[in-house]
Amino acid sequence: MIDFAALHAAYERDGVYALQLEVNDACNQGCVYCYMNALPEPEQALGDEEIISVLDDASALGVTAIEWLGGEPLDRIGVFEVMEYARGLGLRNNVWTGGLPLIHGQVAEATARLCAEGLISVHLSTLDSELYESMHPGRTADDMAAILLGVERLIESGYPADQILNSMTLTGFQTAEDAIATIETFEARYGIRTSLNVYHTYLRPDTPPGKLVRFIPSEEAVRSAHRRCERQWGGRMPMNCVDKRYCSATVAVLNDGTVTPCATIREGACTVRDEGGLAGCLERHTEELLLLALKRGDVCLEECRSCGLSEDCWGCRSRAYACGAGLWGPDPRCYRRRRAS
Repeated sequence: MIDFAALHAAYERDGVYALQLEVNDACNQGCVYCYMNALPEPEQALGDEEIISVLDDASALGVTAIEWLGGEPLDRIGVFEVMEYARGLGLRNNVWTGGLPLIHGQVAEATARLCAEGLISVHLSTLDSELYESMHPGRTADDMAAILLGVERLIESGYPADQILNSMTLTGFQTAEDAIATIETFEARYGIRTSLNVYHTYLRPDTPPGKLVRFIPSEEAVRSAHRRCERQWGGRMPMNCVDKRYCSATVAVLNDGTVTPCATIREGACTVRDEGGLAGCLERHTEELLLLALKRGDVCLEECRSCGLSEDCWGCRSRAYACGAGLWGPDPRCYRRRRAS
């Protein structure tokens, strides 16, 4: 799923391995904790020509993988055409879908074909019916069955289970036991591993900050779920995506063209609609977008020195940013970091 040789090469040259590309802001899954506040109907999105231009720049910059994001990317009209274009450029397609569109056979088939060298990620944070409905107001637990049926259709079509992920967001709604049960069900039933995302204190529009507290999981829940994932993946895992090399060698283009270090950081350095497009943004804002101050050691996270993973991890930059600590602050959800006395 990840070409680690290409990732490490991009990291060493201060290059970009993966581009996170949002193609719409609409999604019907209705996750109450959504980092981008996706809506049932689209409000903004890049045009097809803008996406093609971004893909051309990505190819010229030596990008290996496109992470197709939304909203729900598979609901965008024409998404398979631009994915096909990316594949023609030699780019690897990875799709991060809520999973609901995969119930349609043609959608599952096209997604599997276009992601043959990449991965398909679905999103179920719980398999408890009541809990699912509380986390997705206005939706029913029928959605869970639909997502699982879509997963089964992918596997029955011959798509490898080890190229499918379940992307779980651990929130304060869940117990560690519920999260672990979901991880183990995907593992036992389908041979699918889990990508664990720990809730950020997202700056949600019109939500008083105090009301965000209910979304934050306990440190013990984070520890238990994360350690269960470590057993699944076979070793100690960083608290950031994959490892710090991936974080430093990935940039995102949001629905409105904003370019950021990560799609979960909703404020950016520039926009591809400026002169110079994606390539121009990277040229002008390399320091911020590729987190070079952390990479060089100009910024030192003192609280990270004692955990033994600093070679691979510097915590999640998005969680630090979202809680108000800035791009260079400590990860507030990391259970390993040494607390200041």
